Amino acid sequence: MLLTTFEILLTIVTPLLALYLRGQWPLRTIAACLCGIAVLWYLTYAPIHELSHALGTVLVGGKVVDIKLIPSFWEGTFAVAWVTTEGLDQSWQQLVSTGAPYVIDVACVVASLVVLRRRLSRNALVVGLLFMLMCLRPTFDLVCETVGFAGGFEGDLWHLQLIIGSAALWSFLLVSLALCLLSVVVMLRRYDGSERGKHGPNGQVETAHRRCVSPSLQSLATWSAAHDATVVPPPRRTRDRP
Repeated sequence: MLLTTFEILLTIVTPLLALYLRGQWPLRTIAACLCGIAVLWYLTYAPIHELSHALGTVLVGGKVVDIKLIPSFWEGTFAVAWVTTEGLDQSWQQLVSTGAPYVIDVACVVASLVVLRRRLSRNALVVGLLFMLMCLRPTFDLVCETVGFAGGFEGDLWHLQLIIGSAALWSFLLVSLALCLLSVVVMLRRYDGSERGKHGPNGQVETAHRRCVSPSLQSLATWSAAHDATVVPPPRRTRDRP
């Protein structure tokens, strides 16, 4: 439980907090978004993972017998969800069914490198939610499963190792984790606080208006000021001789 808490802090909370602080949103907005996105992450993480298993099973002709999408947190169980399948007799079927969540994780991370490089919104909740769904959720999934596998847990990655071998599995994991790190860095650099506008209470940018003077008008104003500053001597009068 302590290890999982540390993984959540490392892969979800810390990047989100860094994003919001670099984006210069108000502290009240940051606190509200962090709480809301943490709840949304918990409610979407397990369903996306287990539905990915179910999708892989159906695609290869298997059958989903039982599925539990959300852990029974009301009973004190916060990390147990599953999918029970049948009809996966071939190793390639088991590979697709077991590995589907991690392929989807990598696809989300790659998509985030393209989508999140563009500043789609300045709304704090929208930005944080996209960051969580496309980048941080897959990162946590890969980190959590990799740590468990390295510690001897016989989960999805352990079964994948039996099918494709240790070298291929670790190569996939290392490349996937590198992509996750890259996506986090790209997102944080995208919101680096370079905008100097002030943020309103809803996280929107309030940009100060600046007067723009065209070059021709500026030149005219400069000439006029110089002309007014010039002292013109009075005309000299002469008298005609008789």
